[in-house]
Amino acid sequence: MTTTPSPPSLVLRGRDATARVDADGDHLTWRQDGTTHRIPLRAVEVVRAAGEGRTLEIVLTAPPDRGPTVYEVTEVSAAGALAFVEAVHARLPARDPGEPRADGKDLVTTDEGRSPTRRRPSGRVIGVLAAIAVAAALDVAVGILGGGGQIVGAMIFFQVFGVIGVLILVLTGEGLYYARRLPKHGITVVAEFDHFTNNTRVYRYTDHHGTRHFYRDSAGGSTLELSFDPRRPERAAARLHPAQQIAMLGVALLGLALSGWGSGFTLYQFYAVLTG
Repeated sequence: MTTTPSPPSLVLRGRDATARVDADGDHLTWRQDGTTHRIPLRAVEVVRAAGEGRTLEIVLTAPPDRGPTVYEVTEVSAAGALAFVEAVHARLPARDPGEPRADGKDLVTTDEGRSPTRRRPSGRVIGVLAAIAVAAALDVAVGILGGGGQIVGAMIFFQVFGVIGVLILVLTGEGLYYARRLPKHGITVVAEFDHFTNNTRVYRYTDHHGTRHFYRDSAGGSTLELSFDPRRPERAAARLHPAQQIAMLGVALLGLALSGWGSGFTLYQFYAVLTG
């Protein structure tokens, strides 16, 4: 007599979240930042792989007049995401396509305080840590060379403002650069609202190769005009009003001033100590 093997227990780890399905369980778990969401299978409409298979989406049931809640696990193994989708679909209860749907998010339970998901540091984080390490090395060098505690304290004070300035400059400057460049040199599409994630609107758009991508924006409506980079279609920017661009430019210049202030004072003090 042949028996059908039960689906396996699977864990899918992404950039900042983890999803799990147990072989004999009636729910999925989704963890992020120390919070665990227990999602009953009856609250799941579909589980799918998106973003060239590198993003897993757990889409909950929802009434026709309401957008579904979606839990995402990004930057995952494409093979792992496919296996996870197959394992969950093997467990989902059978439903008639026309059957009324309850709001699945009302069935989800949340548990705070479990072990947080490990995050891999991004390039920006590594850059900031490297800058802090260099600044600390200069502080130590000035102290050893006889700069005095007051000078070192002043250097640290200015360096804090410099780090804040660098963060402001990088984040705001990058957003402004792509908001101005991509509408001129990219491909512009109309993205459609897809779902909410962590109180942020998520829009979907399809690139020139037919691949679907997602873009987050908290201020859009049912549609959003986006321009994406043909070489990296996952990089997109919404069109900004000239007033918004001027405001972002002002913030970026403020970040530049703060970063120059902090680094300039640090280098000057180091030079002064070296030259006696």
